[in-house]
Amino acid sequence: MAGPGPLGGDWVSGERVFGPPAGTFDTDWLVPVVREAVPGVEHARAREAVAAVWAVLREEAALRGCAPADVLDDVVGARLGSAGRAPDRVDEAALTAVRAAVRAYGAS
Repeated sequence: MAGPGPLGGDWVSGERVFGPPAGTFDTDWLVPVVREAVPGVEHARAREAVAAVWAVLREEAALRGCAPADVLDDVVGARLGSAGRAPDRVDEAALTAVRAAVRAYGAS
């Protein structure tokens, strides 16, 4: 994806210069996007947030009969909050990045 990503910055200037194949989702590909949006966040925390958001989007989409990109932010926030912690900036950045990637690559 050339040009600015959903959180600012340029996705093609980083370590990965192309996205995953259409229809797939690669958690590690989005970690740099989250880390750019939230400077100082550890790699492991960013990866955890991306994986958690992706899991919630997939589960809720299946339950609601919609596409993962169409699951409401409030639903994702409530599910992440039920895991014992309040959603934070890292989770919000992960949601923005995951939603953009899902729309761009058609992952489901």
